[in-house]
Amino acid sequence: MTSVKEKNSVVTPPKKRSQSLQKMFLEYEAEFSGSIVLSVVIYYLLGYPIASQFLFISYEVGPDQFDKGVGDAYFVFFWAIMFTFLRASFIKYGYLPLANYFNIADPSKRQRVAEQLYIFAYYVVFGGAGLYVMYNGPHWLNTSYYWIDYPHILISRDMKYYYLMQLGFWFQQIYSLHTEKRRNDHVAMLSHHIITIILVGSSYYVNLTRVGNGVLCCMDLCDIFLSMAKILKYLGFTNVCDIAFGLFAIAWPITRHVLFSIVTWSVAVEPARYFKLEWIPEEGKYFSANTQRVYVGLLVTLNVIMAYWFMMIVKVITKLFTGSGTDDPRSDDEDEEGETVVKRSTKPSKEKKLTN
Repeated sequence: MTSVKEKNSVVTPPKKRSQSLQKMFLEYEAEFSGSIVLSVVIYYLLGYPIASQFLFISYEVGPDQFDKGVGDAYFVFFWAIMFTFLRASFIKYGYLPLANYFNIADPSKRQRVAEQLYIFAYYVVFGGAGLYVMYNGPHWLNTSYYWIDYPHILISRDMKYYYLMQLGFWFQQIYSLHTEKRRNDHVAMLSHHIITIILVGSSYYVNLTRVGNGVLCCMDLCDIFLSMAKILKYLGFTNVCDIAFGLFAIAWPITRHVLFSIVTWSVAVEPARYFKLEWIPEEGKYFSANTQRVYVGLLVTLNVIMAYWFMMIVKVITKLFTGSGTDDPRSDDEDEEGETVVKRSTKPSKEKKLTN
């Protein structure tokens, strides 16, 4: 005769229990991540010195001059958690109620509106911050200053906050990519995120933050228009959505191909004009010929991924001119097939298929 324990083991296999735990974690994601953030703040208020390295940048050596060190990893880790908390709490307690205000009946669409509102806010803030840092630096619209006086060991307060918070954001994006509904271009998106993390993290270490600032500005600005177009689409403002998507379609090739290619050209050509390519870590010089080849290879690979996405954008533009309307050029299955599977929710719910 089958025992009660045996019956329970059949009903709740390990895989199902794991899925249940994952669902519970995602449901209370804001609370879990928020508790970590709160714990760090409490430790700081209690006077634990290490807590300050999580909350503030370290290694100040002079007025508005900061060096780099292993302790910077604490700050990056904290902001990866902080972005998880901000995203989850803004979506759950702010953007989802706002989406409900617009009477969006489809729960998956409410979720997507909330997610895109958060992404829009992020790119507005950090796109603007990137331009501010560049404008106040010597490399504003001048790639020569990426390399003049290299190595740039000491950086400003604004540059350090901006750079390390961006690195924390991209680590958090890896996590989000695997907890959101899987996209059609999951592999391309994951590759993009990994390469971005390598570029941002390594350029910080080898004193190439000016170049990294240029790359991040090329990447961030056009996504403001994409998020805006997606929000307007979900809210039903089709005509305005088409205009926003048109602005995105114009901004993409300018920022992500023309300007990005100029930065790539600078990395490939300009360094030898201003210093000898050599590897002398004790002097802060890490830009050898091999280093140059690695960076050019990573930037070209990133450009190839973006070219793949641009081909998808062209298809959407074709649909727009044929009267088919716009879609997310890097869409998930919901936009492609009219089906949704709600992975994140504010309440426990079963998976549903919804036809638009």
